[in-house]
Amino acid sequence: MTRQEWLRQIRPYYIIDMMTLGGNIDKLRRLGDELHSFLMGHGVLLRSLEELDGKLNELTKLGQSRESVSSQKELIEHGLVEAKREEKALRDKIEEIRQSPKIQEYIRTDTELRSLRSELLRTGFSRLGGPLRKLMSISERGNYPLPMEVRENGKEYIKKPFSTFLKEDDGYPRLKGILSALSSAVSSNRLALKQREAKKVIERSGQVVSGGSLTMIHTKAKELKRTYDRLLADPEIAGLVQQVRETRRKGRANHKLQEELKSELQRVAESEMRLNEQSDALMRELENSARKISGTAVKLQF
Repeated sequence: MTRQEWLRQIRPYYIIDMMTLGGNIDKLRRLGDELHSFLMGHGVLLRSLEELDGKLNELTKLGQSRESVSSQKELIEHGLVEAKREEKALRDKIEEIRQSPKIQEYIRTDTELRSLRSELLRTGFSRLGGPLRKLMSISERGNYPLPMEVRENGKEYIKKPFSTFLKEDDGYPRLKGILSALSSAVSSNRLALKQREAKKVIERSGQVVSGGSLTMIHTKAKELKRTYDRLLADPEIAGLVQQVRETRRKGRANHKLQEELKSELQRVAESEMRLNEQSDALMRELENSARKISGTAVKLQF
C-alpha cells in the first residue's frame, strides 16, 4: 500500500480524533472559567473558613494548656496547705515539749548562754575580728613571727570564739596572749591598718589584756556552761532537747518547702494569666471572623 492510499484510509479517523480533542479543550476551558468565577465569588469565604478552622485548632491547644496549668496549680496549692498544716503541728509539738518543767531550766540556761555569746562578740571582739584574721594570714605567709601556740589559739578563736572562750582558765590567758600579739603587730606597723582602726584595736586589746573587761562574762558563762552540761547529762532532758532540735530541723525544711511552693505557685499563676489573655484575644478574633462570615454578631464562650 502506498503512502497516499494509507493516508486516505486513516484521514477520517484523524479528523474525528481532532474534533474530540478540540471539544475536550473547549470543555476544560469552560470549566476553568467557571472555577475562576466561583473562586472570585467565594474565595474570600473559603480563606476565611480556613483561617477560622486554624484559630479553632489553636484555641483547642490553648484549652489543653490551661487545663494542664490549672492541674499544676491545684497540686501546688494542696501541697502548700499540707505544708502549713505540718508547720502548725511542729509548732504545737515544740510548745508541748517546752511545757516540761525539766526542759524549762535548760531553755533558760541556753538562752542566757546565747545572750552572753552575743555580749562577748559585741564587747570583747568588736573591731578585732578582721585585724585578727589579717594577723593569722600574714603569720602563715611568714611575714610576721608568731609562736605556734598563739597562732593555733588564734585560729580556734576565729573559728569558735565563744566555745574557745568557755574552755579558758580563769583570766583567759590564751585570749590575752593572742590580743597582746595583735596589739604589738599593730603598734609596730607590721600589721598595716588605718590610723583610726589601729587606735581602736590597741584600745580594745588593752581593755581585755590589762583591764580584765571580760572577767564577769567569763565567770558567768563558765558557771552556766556547768549547769548546761549537768542538765544534758539527764537522759530525760537530753531526749527532750533532741526532740526540740529534730523538730526545729523539720521546721526549717518545712519553711524552705513553703518558699519553694510559693515561688512555683507564682510562676504557674503567671503562666495561667498569660494563657487566659491569649485565649481571650483569640476568642475576640474568632467572634470577629464569625461575624464577618455570617453577617451576624456572635458571642463565644470558652
